[in-house]
Amino acid sequence: MGDRFFHSRHPNLETLLRRPPAVSGLIPSRLAGIGHNGGPPLDMSGVAVAWRRAHAKAWQAPPREIVQMRLRRAARLGLSYRDVTLALLDRGCHLSTLLLPLHHAFAATRDRDGGLHLAAAPEITDKIARLDGRLFLLLDEAMTGPLDAATRRALLQRINASHDGKVEALLTLPFRPMDTEAQRAQRLRRLLRQHGAPRQECVLLGLTWAEIRLAEAAGLGLFKPVGDWFAG
Repeated sequence: MGDRFFHSRHPNLETLLRRPPAVSGLIPSRLAGIGHNGGPPLDMSGVAVAWRRAHAKAWQAPPREIVQMRLRRAARLGLSYRDVTLALLDRGCHLSTLLLPLHHAFAATRDRDGGLHLAAAPEITDKIARLDGRLFLLLDEAMTGPLDAATRRALLQRINASHDGKVEALLTLPFRPMDTEAQRAQRLRRLLRQHGAPRQECVLLGLTWAEIRLAEAAGLGLFKPVGDWFAG
């Protein structure tokens, strides 16, 4: 499942992200290393052959019209053909909504009065301009500090004034030091429901392991490194 959330440049990272063997029961726990998901052994056993056949069948090339439709959908969101196909195979739905953490898109500073000032990264501004889909900014108060409702509204207005109104809403994850990962994921799911965004159709653009885990715990359709967004 890890390969759905992170396309790594390191050849072994998919293995590190895999779930414990108890999920599938294919490999005894005493034989599987930490982070193993119980996938097929790397040999020519019957299990490995069956796994490879199933993988090949799932990735059979669909008709040309379907490929072109997926490519257009991916291009509008700044994703790859593999991204949209992975989500479709795994979740059974099309990706439609992007979640961009505010601190990855803007450099935030505070003045002496506590006001928050944002400086947009030029490459992010260009990517937002090319986007043709739903976009939410994810404001994590652990990164910005607490903000009241009026400040958040003013912040969203300033952002949309310089980004053609592309940002649909500012989703705020409150900073609560005792929150568990599951609680943060539950809060994110609640915010998405409030805005009519099916979580299976959402892509979290991020950089950190905490964001990868949040995407998985919240049941999002995909995690994608923000640097790979509109990479092609």
